[in-house]
Amino acid sequence: MDLNPTTPLFDDLPVEDAPVVPMHADAALVRLGEKLPKGVRLGTSSWNFPGWRGIVYSPSSGSRRMAAEGLAAYAAHPIFRTVGIDRNFYRPLSATEFARFGAQVPDDFSFLVKAPRLVTDPFLRHEGGRVAGVNADFLNPKLAFERFLKPVEQGLGDKTGALVFEISPWPRGALRKAGLVPEVVERIGAFFEALAEKAVVARVLAAELRNPELLTPRMMRTLKRVGVRPVLGVHPSMPDVRRQISALRWYETETPEDAAAAAVDDWRFSGPLVIRWSLAQNQFFERARREWTPFNRIVSADPATRTLLASLIVRAARSGQPVWAVANNKAEGCAPLTMRAMAESVVNLWAAAEEREARAALEAEARARREGRQLEKEKAEGPLASDKSEKPEADDPS
Repeated sequence: MDLNPTTPLFDDLPVEDAPVVPMHADAALVRLGEKLPKGVRLGTSSWNFPGWRGIVYSPSSGSRRMAAEGLAAYAAHPIFRTVGIDRNFYRPLSATEFARFGAQVPDDFSFLVKAPRLVTDPFLRHEGGRVAGVNADFLNPKLAFERFLKPVEQGLGDKTGALVFEISPWPRGALRKAGLVPEVVERIGAFFEALAEKAVVARVLAAELRNPELLTPRMMRTLKRVGVRPVLGVHPSMPDVRRQISALRWYETETPEDAAAAAVDDWRFSGPLVIRWSLAQNQFFERARREWTPFNRIVSADPATRTLLASLIVRAARSGQPVWAVANNKAEGCAPLTMRAMAESVVNLWAAAEEREARAALEAEARARREGRQLEKEKAEGPLASDKSEKPEADDPS
């Protein structure tokens, strides 16, 4: 007889070969999705997590078909309008594989796809990330087109969202020590220029840096010149969110007119905003994966980062620009719950901004009416006041 108190009385575990079915959304979640600004696309870095049963997927959903067929259930979530295809970073996918993913989601859904590391990593690496040698194909535009842009376009078509080129890191301090920062910035600029010449369809290209010494005005100026958006990448290897927001503001406000607006915190986005929240500050990837699995709850909440990112999302949306923002499970412990909290912040900040704008419009209208009445009064009194001032007094000897 089994006396283990953890053994269930009934076999209520999911059948792992069962279909993947969306979790029934509560009314509050449905309303939240309806209130999100139209151009704001929130999602997660991937979707193949059995721990999300009861959050994204029904408790009875199987896990074996989740990677290949789970996207339809994922896309039924009320706030998910994008998802990352991070696996393409490790192994370039074919057009057929991309098309299989695209067929599972609605027409208004779009993907955030990472470029393969075979063109974005300056080094070949051992398992675990240690440098094994120089990558001869680093920033090779021909290879990037053939192994990335082309299959993505053929497979996803208009469901292609932001295409992210994560420039993998050099060892800490190596770029400055060798004086390579200007050279690397120029190489990145030349790569994107060459890639733009090969692209058949204009898509959103975005660069994610993993060396803080590359986050400079020179880099921002170069990316802007070649039409590439800087990714706000929340990762321990990079400066904090506030500094990255400052870099984005510099990117957007380099002209004197824009700089004047930025001085009063009234700057606007001129293009899409791309956010990737990959890993909690002061955390290691493997440790987070080990300690936070199965990723079904918030373990290390970071409301300050969420609020900063939400305010930036609202600024971009109010600038009329699209947003792609995804979170990893290693950001707070459960990416779907992180993004639900993010959506709540976005909706609240959006409503507050709408209220401020409506109040300002009413105040401007009232001010205009007051000024109009004053002008009418001055017009009415003008001739009389003029006659009085010109009429001589009785005892005036003249």
